[in-house]
Amino acid sequence: MLTTALRPRSILALIVSLGLAVGFVLLSQWQLESSEQARTVSDPAKDVAVPIAEAVEAGAPVTAAQADQLVTVTGEYRAGSTVLVPGRLQDGAEGWWAVTALTVPDSAQLWPDAGGELTLAVARGWSADPASVPAEPEGAVDVVGRYLPAEGPAPGEDLPEGQVRTVSPAQLSNLWDAPLWSGYVAAFAENPAGAPLPLAEDGTLAPDAALLSPGLSRLDIDQQPTDESVNLLNVFYAVEWVVFAGFALYIWWRFVRDEWQREQHPDEYFYFEGGTFHGDYYYDQASGRYYYYDPEAGEYYWFDDQPGDRAREPRTHDRTQDRTGAHHD
Repeated sequence: MLTTALRPRSILALIVSLGLAVGFVLLSQWQLESSEQARTVSDPAKDVAVPIAEAVEAGAPVTAAQADQLVTVTGEYRAGSTVLVPGRLQDGAEGWWAVTALTVPDSAQLWPDAGGELTLAVARGWSADPASVPAEPEGAVDVVGRYLPAEGPAPGEDLPEGQVRTVSPAQLSNLWDAPLWSGYVAAFAENPAGAPLPLAEDGTLAPDAALLSPGLSRLDIDQQPTDESVNLLNVFYAVEWVVFAGFALYIWWRFVRDEWQREQHPDEYFYFEGGTFHGDYYYDQASGRYYYYDPEAGEYYWFDDQPGDRAREPRTHDRTQDRTGAHHD
């Protein structure tokens, strides 16, 4: 069988089968990578605070890479700009967010088309009682918080004055008459500008970080919900491609095996009535090989003569025994 496998035709078939198998394995790897890419996991780098000007682009929509980033920003809260957002949960209790306009100095160059200094919507904290929400801290402050994508605007005609349904910078921009960043910041910490930022050595939020308004509870917002499950459909496809790769090699093995068996037992594979050959075939006891008579050529040939491997050698007919045991001269 090794001789059959080393024939040029068999080697060519092997090269084709290996090429198909490699292609199927690469497709399997691609499916596995796709199943991993479908997972949504938290990014530790987003818990390291960076200046907002480095983290996001002013005037541009919030991308997935920018969302949930911990940022620092310095500015002044605009007095009387606080609006309340009802229906916000904190530790299982429903209450209000206090959202305030933070004017950021030297920010006009970040978005020249805005025509002035930029404003950032900051959710300063949570309160169970809207009447007890404190006024905005005075003076320049440093804010550390998570940058979040905008919520869709929603009508709030049924809300009391000073309340909005969602944190929508587009809606707040009209309310405050100022250009805003596309996202907003959920404040985790505040301190007077110039004081050391409440950050650990690795840039993450320090455990003792606090707000300047004691009447508000610090917001506890993690990165967006993660999904570490693997897409089982992609895994199924990956296994399927591996099976196809094995099947390509199996086809080559069957091709070689069938070739070898046809040479060893041609009487089981060749039929003359309505088949490829027309005539009779015989068995040579001395060599253990079968041969047949080609009436068109008027010659006898061995069954295992392969065109392209070597010239078909005629068989000189002598006294042999055919498959029925009869002698022929």
